[in-house]
Amino acid sequence: MEHVLEKPLYKIARVGLVFLLFSVAWACLQAPGPDDTPWFIGADKIIHLSTYALLYICAWLAFPGAFLSWTLHGSLLAYGLMIEGLQSLTSYRSAELADMLANATGLGLGCLLLSLVAGRLVFIHQYRAAYVRLTS
Repeated sequence: MEHVLEKPLYKIARVGLVFLLFSVAWACLQAPGPDDTPWFIGADKIIHLSTYALLYICAWLAFPGAFLSWTLHGSLLAYGLMIEGLQSLTSYRSAELADMLANATGLGLGCLLLSLVAGRLVFIHQYRAAYVRLTS
């Protein structure tokens, strides 16, 4: 039996991505607590932006061949839209267009960060090349 650390990194990253997707959904659908006041105006949007930047980076680690793929962007945007739709069905959360805009901006930020780092780190090129070799 193959040990989990002997598996290719993208397989481990896919498990992590699924865990992250479920964690984000769970956190977004929880009722706010009595002390859930924002730290400052706009904190909610910064949380959306940073969460979706992290989701994009994790999704790229799980599917490195899809660096600038519209499928990757579209899937994560659809996920954000689904979460906002589910929030609108609750009595304690609401769907906001500004949240979707922050989500989309976060995806773009994650892509930008990866593209800036990609030119500087050999690791990213080797990672993508290994993924392409294993999947073709």
